[in-house]
Amino acid sequence: MGEQWVIDGDDRLLYSYDAFTLVKGSPFLVVLPGTEEEAIAAVRHLLSRGVRFVVRGSGTSLSGSTVPTQGEVVVSMTRLSRIYEVKGMEITVGPGIANALVSRGCPSWLFYSPDPSSYVVSSIGGNISHDSGGIHVLKYGTTSNNVVSLRVLLPDGTVEEVGGTPFLDPSQIFVGAEGTLGVVLRATLKLTPKPPKRRTVMGVFKDVNSASRAVVGVFRVGVIPAAMEMMDRNSILVVEKSRYRAGYPECGAILLVELDGFGADEEVELVSKVIEGNGGEVRVPKGDEEEERLWKGRKGAFAAMGVISSAYLTLDSNIPRSKLPEVLEGVYRIASRYGLFVANVFHAGDGNLHPLIPYDPENKSSIQRALEASAEIVRLALRAGGVVSGEHGIGIEKLRFMEDYYSSSDLEIMERIKGNFDPNRLLNPCKLLPRLEGCKAKDENLRILYKRPLEVE
Repeated sequence: MGEQWVIDGDDRLLYSYDAFTLVKGSPFLVVLPGTEEEAIAAVRHLLSRGVRFVVRGSGTSLSGSTVPTQGEVVVSMTRLSRIYEVKGMEITVGPGIANALVSRGCPSWLFYSPDPSSYVVSSIGGNISHDSGGIHVLKYGTTSNNVVSLRVLLPDGTVEEVGGTPFLDPSQIFVGAEGTLGVVLRATLKLTPKPPKRRTVMGVFKDVNSASRAVVGVFRVGVIPAAMEMMDRNSILVVEKSRYRAGYPECGAILLVELDGFGADEEVELVSKVIEGNGGEVRVPKGDEEEERLWKGRKGAFAAMGVISSAYLTLDSNIPRSKLPEVLEGVYRIASRYGLFVANVFHAGDGNLHPLIPYDPENKSSIQRALEASAEIVRLALRAGGVVSGEHGIGIEKLRFMEDYYSSSDLEIMERIKGNFDPNRLLNPCKLLPRLEGCKAKDENLRILYKRPLEVE
């Protein structure tokens, strides 16, 4: 591997956090294997000595799942970024390749459909670990729907090829497991034919309630958009103050709808009628440049929050579409009670909420308000029939909600699966599951997120 790919000095602190910046860890060591063989050798060495470790990609996790909270060794897979094979409508890649590069590496008539907002830098291995989605989940599915098979290094040191079958596909147990069951070495992914036509419609509304009703109305007329995104007044304000400025109008909310396929033109008419029927104004981009600008503003909304705050929490509970109006009203009430500027920009089509809650990382009171408000919002979503996480994962951020959503029997089954794969709990410990024996929580924020009064061992 070479000494230059083993980091044990101050530079290792660059790997002490991910995009969830509320908690920072302290890696014992960082290794960056350059080939599958080096990755296998490094991980087997750690396993044979009972050393706990975290497998990391580009560090774009929004749930803290790649933070080395227990002083683990960090195994970074970013150098494993090869495209091994393109065969038919499948592509085989290394876990370190950036999401955006997968589509660039396949034939021009195909594309890889999952596209999280961080797709330019987020790695496929991380996307698999979190079952990442993006704006095109609505029509094309999440990562789990686009994984054909995986090559995985298991905690007993063996390498297995799993998947490739439509029945009881064993590769799916690793999708969304956040690196707690095995190390993804290679992934074969499904490619999708590019649609012959693509159209965008923007609905401009006086408030989020009107926009939310339009979301439900679109599905009632039989249209399944390729993407359907909502931005509220606060998120529009932030984007228009940033370098992602898209020329959005001043309004209560906008709805960006992408329609594709041979019936796109007909669907534009149907969606337009729904928008107008719910008090909205229809705007159709006049050309590719305007259309690209509108979507660039949406994809840059998270980063644009930097114009008002150096840090923020990003929630991702999923709720039924029909519950959007009442849940969004509840989010604004919670924000008002805590005196917070909360921006809502999210995947409206599948009810995947993304309230962005800014806080001052140097101010304990600010952090506490953000955490308490986020907890109320998540529990509001659960009461509405939602789930804890739609795509960002549990990590450490949402550990405190696992027992709110899952029954003790559910959690016992998950623990049994973890125990069978990783009996020594060496892979990404103290994440995802609320059993925290042997876990340390020196950081005050980590104690809150763990929902346990843990002390340094």
